[in-house]
Amino acid sequence: MAIIEETVTRLRVAAAAGDADAARELGRLLCMLRTDSLEDAMDGDFLATWPEEPWLRAALRARPDDQLAAVLLAGRLVQQIAFWQIDDDHAMAHGEDDDTLARRHDEAHALYASVLKTDPGNAAARAGVATLNAWADDTGALEKEPPFSYYELIMEAGSGSFSHSERVVATDPDEVRWACSWLVAPMVAQVGKPPFGVDLDLFTYSDGRLDSAVHLGRHFHADGTLDWDAVEISPLTGAPLPVGHPVGIGHYGYFCDWG
Repeated sequence: MAIIEETVTRLRVAAAAGDADAARELGRLLCMLRTDSLEDAMDGDFLATWPEEPWLRAALRARPDDQLAAVLLAGRLVQQIAFWQIDDDHAMAHGEDDDTLARRHDEAHALYASVLKTDPGNAAARAGVATLNAWADDTGALEKEPPFSYYELIMEAGSGSFSHSERVVATDPDEVRWACSWLVAPMVAQVGKPPFGVDLDLFTYSDGRLDSAVHLGRHFHADGTLDWDAVEISPLTGAPLPVGHPVGIGHYGYFCDWG
């Protein structure tokens, strides 16, 4: 995890200096987080700050034909639509409405279209368009488990009829560990011990099929951090999930739901 944080710090410096590759890679890493600010993560209003967006936009400004940056940004815009559709009151309180969501839809569609124009077989863009359409009209069928290999980290909590889940989809074990540290950080910072009433699990998919599951909640230290030395993460077999590819209602990276 320290290595990833060091990488993020290095990428920030390079991206701020105009390095398009660094901006895209920084955006890719940050798309695995709800926010890159612990203060925002602990905010009771449950903020999602989309820290990856400005860096992906910077990468595209420098190289408009960057397909990876385009697919990543389009996927994050779709997730923003999904996030603000969870709770209308929450959305309106933050200035979101049908017009702001429509603008995101149109931009995401244009990004996917630009990629497919030059690369009609791009798997992430093709699946992304289908997911975007499903969110837009609520009638399309979503591909629940794409035929690729990936990790899905899920943290769930609930009381009575209310449930809340946060998920991260990734293809690198070190990035999973790093994203997990950010996922539990707000609770650890508040109570200084393992979170109570929270389920934390890691699922490994191979070629779209569930291969293994690890209940991470069994491996907390007394201070609330995870004992990763006690956790065996199975290596991925088969083709890894393309960056930016949808997974069910979510995408590569971070997404959440509640209700």
